[in-house]
Amino acid sequence: MRWYIVLLAGLMAGANADDFAHPAVYRDYPAGRWEDWSWANRDMQNTNPVRTGQRSIRVDFYPWSSIFFKNPGGFVVDGFTHLEFWVHGGSAGNPRFHIRAEVDGVDRPLVPVSNFASSLPANQWTRVQVPLSALGVNPGDRITGIHFREFSGQSVPTFYIDDIRFLRANVSNRATVTVNFNATGRTITQPMRGINVACWDWYLTTPERRQLLRQVGFGMMRYPGGSISNEYDWRNNSNRRYGGTYGTNTDGFLSVANEVGAEKNITINYGSGTPQEAADWVQYANIQRNGRVRYWTIGNENYGSWEYDTHPHRHDAHTYAYFTQDAITRMKGVDPTIKVGVVGVPNEHEFPQRFSVTNPRTGQSHNGWTPVLLNRLNSLGVMPDFFDIHIYPQLPGREDDAFLLDDPRTWDEIISRTRQILRDYLGATGDTVPIFVTENNSVAYNPGKQTTSMVNALYMADSWARAILAGADAYAWWDLHNSTEVNNNNSPILYGWRNWGDYGIVASGYPSGVGDPLNTPYPTFFAAQLIMRFAKPGDILVRGVSSNPMLAVYAVRTPNGKGRIMVVNKMRSTSVDAEIRLQGLRAGSQVTVRFYSAAQDSTRSESLGVRTISSRGDRITYRFAPMSVSVLEW
Repeated sequence: MRWYIVLLAGLMAGANADDFAHPAVYRDYPAGRWEDWSWANRDMQNTNPVRTGQRSIRVDFYPWSSIFFKNPGGFVVDGFTHLEFWVHGGSAGNPRFHIRAEVDGVDRPLVPVSNFASSLPANQWTRVQVPLSALGVNPGDRITGIHFREFSGQSVPTFYIDDIRFLRANVSNRATVTVNFNATGRTITQPMRGINVACWDWYLTTPERRQLLRQVGFGMMRYPGGSISNEYDWRNNSNRRYGGTYGTNTDGFLSVANEVGAEKNITINYGSGTPQEAADWVQYANIQRNGRVRYWTIGNENYGSWEYDTHPHRHDAHTYAYFTQDAITRMKGVDPTIKVGVVGVPNEHEFPQRFSVTNPRTGQSHNGWTPVLLNRLNSLGVMPDFFDIHIYPQLPGREDDAFLLDDPRTWDEIISRTRQILRDYLGATGDTVPIFVTENNSVAYNPGKQTTSMVNALYMADSWARAILAGADAYAWWDLHNSTEVNNNNSPILYGWRNWGDYGIVASGYPSGVGDPLNTPYPTFFAAQLIMRFAKPGDILVRGVSSNPMLAVYAVRTPNGKGRIMVVNKMRSTSVDAEIRLQGLRAGSQVTVRFYSAAQDSTRSESLGVRTISSRGDRITYRFAPMSVSVLEW
């Protein structure tokens, strides 16, 4: 059977209606978590010809070679129907090659590109759309690789490929949404509403910064920072590795957190500290200063080579487990009410260790940080009070807006897999160990323009809600205040008018004269403001069911029987007319909508939009602006 390009009008008008609906595999560069594993003569940074953006792939196939994109974690194709790419035939035209999908590491059959494009003319770009079903890929499958393969034993004259992406079905400018307020949900707690703050923030204790924090109302603050934690001397508020003092000490942190009524999470120094030093910090913060710091974490990302570690065996789960045993004993000897957590990753293979352990359930051997750590803790009789993970879905230089906006759905797998690992190695106790997400942002390091754009605000709101609903017991965004970075990925293919990156939700003013002035809110600030207004401690968070996959809808029912709805429109340029049908709770005749959108950001608005609309009790009809986060309440 030949699969010619036969496109329904609905696919053309719907699936291709908005760029943000279709996550890229390659768009100027391998996108998101996709990596170039090719064995072929190629140039992934070719500058002419180019279909869109600034780069394309020049392909010079030798016999049996392949342009191969690998995604080690996989891309689950639920909701996607086609693989789309563009081919420029070069000067010869009609290049012959095959296409193959790899599912969970296993190759599916090769299929000739001629099955999907009867002609690939010379000197022009031709769009090719391949039904995933034609590649042997079924709904729910996890694609771990995509081949463009020479399979006839011949060289192929130069040609070009560009704009490789997955097409999503059922995307339109309308949505029908059902919100069942009686559905099973998660009870919101203060630790689920967190932000990272840092010792390096010289402005944290200023009146201006306190006012910004009051505007948002975070429920938890994590201190003294990320990797700095393993270099931090809390007694002197200084860096043990490089020297120099910081702007905010323990007293300043406690003062600000107490003023906004936030829970506190302190990360102790594992890398260059001692268990007794950690216990002394508990003594100072909770006994001497009455700081009521409930949550304490043993170090930051101690599995990673980027962390400062002075132990004989660096980044070693075995050493860390014994340190943890000693630290917990000493710290809880000072204050038995505290909760002490350990750090890990949500899989069994990353960061290989010098020891291997056996998973008691599967019988398989693993030497990743997490299984070795949990095995050692269990053998020592140490049960952590929580398990701390950090999630950054993209590597720098690979940012793709559509990829990022699709990524929050992966929380279901991340949290469930983490829970299973805890259960496997800790037994029944693993079912009850809370999972803390204490860092989340769009990119792992070297933040570019995506971090300061409205796209990251949409990701923040959607990621927060999905993480909590998936089972995260705490959530803290990275971070309040960081620094401006101008030399990272500021590609024009990414949405946004700021040509700089910054992890902070407010501008740092550093370096001086670069980026926005000090304390200028970024779009993520307003997303955080809306999240905190939407979900308060004691509320029950539930997920709405939307017919449009680009309109994410969440709701809370309050202890006094009222409701709020948060809507994230992830379309780049399309407003969505939605009818929201309410079950189990009726709206008042007047509904207040607070929102922030790309249009407001482009005019540098520094306040939420507010309007009042009417409802029919069990129906709310509203047009949600492109790239917007909205909260409806009554």
